[in-house]
Amino acid sequence: MKTTLITTLLILSHLTQAAYKREPESCFPLSSQKYEAGVKAFGQGLTQDEFNQLIESAQLLLEPDVKKMLGKKLIFDKRWQDATVDAFATRDDANNAVVVMNGGLARHPLMTKDAFLLLICHEVGHHLGGAPKILRGNSGLRGWSSAEGQADYYATSKCLPLFFKNAVETKAFDADIDAANYKLALSKCRDNACARITLAGLSVSKVFASLVSGTPEPKITANDPTKVSKTVYNHANPQCRLDTYMSGANCDQGPEIPFDSVDAKVGACVKDTGARPNCWFTEKAY
Repeated sequence: MKTTLITTLLILSHLTQAAYKREPESCFPLSSQKYEAGVKAFGQGLTQDEFNQLIESAQLLLEPDVKKMLGKKLIFDKRWQDATVDAFATRDDANNAVVVMNGGLARHPLMTKDAFLLLICHEVGHHLGGAPKILRGNSGLRGWSSAEGQADYYATSKCLPLFFKNAVETKAFDADIDAANYKLALSKCRDNACARITLAGLSVSKVFASLVSGTPEPKITANDPTKVSKTVYNHANPQCRLDTYMSGANCDQGPEIPFDSVDAKVGACVKDTGARPNCWFTEKAY
């Protein structure tokens, strides 16, 4: 009887995962990097308990916003055994907001708790991040999902401040390893919370850079000088994404002012350090 029950549970688990197809709304481009369960590189990355606890905290904190703004449920599919460095947003048959988080992402050696929360926020940002929303095919119609850069901007301007305001316990920074970067972050930030968010963004951006050989490592002191003539909807380069995280962290339009699904100015900062960077966004063409 035990063998039959275990086999049934494994089959059900497999079917549950297969129900959610990987959408373009993934935080990462497809990568061949994998971090298997049970392997921790140099003691870094997250444990399974940390993986589960952070997702459960996100469920409790963000589900009311999903219910209020979309009238739908927030569903997390926790795939600890999946070694792929990946996470993605999708919807189920009832249009509920679904977020899939892989264990390989959590086990990446550059991952911290704050960085993992940022990635959760990014995926939820595809559902709640508002305009600009991606274009579907050649139809000219908007889809349900916020653009990659907008999901990044939501993560640091609306979502992470909720966690830090409510004192969810995560790793702010390592006094020995991250002190210099924290000092740099403070020099670019309006307050301590902004600096903490910036460090999370730095960790995530370094993970992005590690997935593509030859990609320059993003830096707090650098910026992407690109000025796009038309808004980019897919993944920007790691430095541009770090610039976006820092802009969101410096925006004073907090979680109490949600983004609009059509007007990209609503809920956003439109000038100075809190504005979305020109390396992916332009108000003239989105």
